[in-house]
Amino acid sequence: VGCGLLIAVFCFQIPKWWLNARIRKRQQLFDVRLTDLTLGIANGLRAGAALPQSLELVARDMGGPMTEELALVMHEYRLGIDLPESLSRLCERMPGEDLSLLVTAIRLTMQSGGSLAEVLDRITDTIRQRVEFHDRLMTMTAQGRFEAIAMASAPFLAFLILFLLDRDLMLPLLQTKVGWVAIGAVVTLEVIGFMIINKIVSIDV
Repeated sequence: VGCGLLIAVFCFQIPKWWLNARIRKRQQLFDVRLTDLTLGIANGLRAGAALPQSLELVARDMGGPMTEELALVMHEYRLGIDLPESLSRLCERMPGEDLSLLVTAIRLTMQSGGSLAEVLDRITDTIRQRVEFHDRLMTMTAQGRFEAIAMASAPFLAFLILFLLDRDLMLPLLQTKVGWVAIGAVVTLEVIGFMIINKIVSIDV
C-alpha cells in the first residue's frame, strides 16, 4: 500500500514537473535574446523609426518566445493599450530583472524625454555583464551540483552492485516489510540531502 501511494504521488507530480520545466525553458529562451532585443530597438531608433515600429521590426527577426511575446505586445498596442502598459504586462508574463530594467527605462524615458537609444546602450552593457557573471557563477557551482547528483546516486549504485554480487544477501530488502521501510527511509534521506545541497548551490542573481 505504501509503495503504491508513493508511486501515485510521483505520477501525480509528473505533469507539474513537466509544466514547470517547459516554463523554465521558455523563460531561458526569452532571457537569452534580451541583449539582441535592446540592440535591435536601439538600432531601429537610430535609423529614425519610432519605438513601436522598432519593436515590430525586432519581433519579426527574433523567433521563439521573444517573437511570440512581442507580437502580443504589438497586438495590445494596436487595440489601444498604451505601449508602456503593454510592456508592463509582458513583465508579468515573463518575469525577470533584466526585462524589468528595460521596461522601466523605456517608461521613464518616454515620460521625461531624452535619448532612448543611449539609455538602451547602457542597459545592453548591464545585461551583458549580468549574463557573464551568471555564466561564471554556474561554472563555479557545477561541482556542487555534481556532488548532489553523486550523493543521490551512490546508494542505488551500491545496492545494484551488491545485488549482482550476492543476491541472497540483498533480497530481504525487497521481500520483507523491514526492508521496504529501510528503502523508504534511505530514499527520503537521499531526497532531503539532494534538496539541501541543490539549494546551497542554487544562487539567484
